[in-house]
Amino acid sequence: MLFSNIRTWLSGFASDPLGTLIQLVFFVCALLLSLILHEIGHGYVALKCGDPTAKWMGRLTLDPRKHLDPIGMICMVLLRIGWAKPVPINPNNFRHRNRDMILVSIAGICVNLILFLVSLFLYVLSFRGDAAVLDYAREFLTYMISFNISLAVFNLLPVPPLDGYRLVNQIFFKGQLELTPQMMQMIHFGFLIVCVSGVLSNAFSRVCSVIISAAMNLFIQILF
Repeated sequence: MLFSNIRTWLSGFASDPLGTLIQLVFFVCALLLSLILHEIGHGYVALKCGDPTAKWMGRLTLDPRKHLDPIGMICMVLLRIGWAKPVPINPNNFRHRNRDMILVSIAGICVNLILFLVSLFLYVLSFRGDAAVLDYAREFLTYMISFNISLAVFNLLPVPPLDGYRLVNQIFFKGQLELTPQMMQMIHFGFLIVCVSGVLSNAFSRVCSVIISAAMNLFIQILF
């Protein structure tokens, strides 16, 4: 999948440079919005739960430099699954530690699900109009749909540093599961290899396609 995506972009620039450039702009904008708003969701909920760490460290911002992880960004561009820098939190500041950790952990996933549903709804709604500009809107919304459902599903994996790991840790182990830095490094390295291999991206494409199809059929019934 990695090499096929690269070939697709290269062949696009060779055959239609302007059209591919517009696609690339939409691609990058949708990608940045999806990743950044995911992280802001974590930081905002943490702030509401009593922990201002993310705010103090400047993570409640749309500035991509504060959020993007180079490897996670590359994986997202080439494989459609990736991650950003985890938002720093201090659980000692939470009013209800276990509950608030769960809320903060699911915040990013919820943001992506909301963006996915709103984007898909607008995509379906756009077919009520005939203006040519809607073609561009649909192209951007297609990327928003794809990225946000991928991020939501991907982050449910119980692998550190993804949100699914923190959820499992809090729900089943009350936050007591601790991994040594060496174990974390080994897990990260192994997980990166699995991501690059394309095994995960193929499986997630199938899962996401099922979810998108089901949600789209529901919106079509509602709107048409």
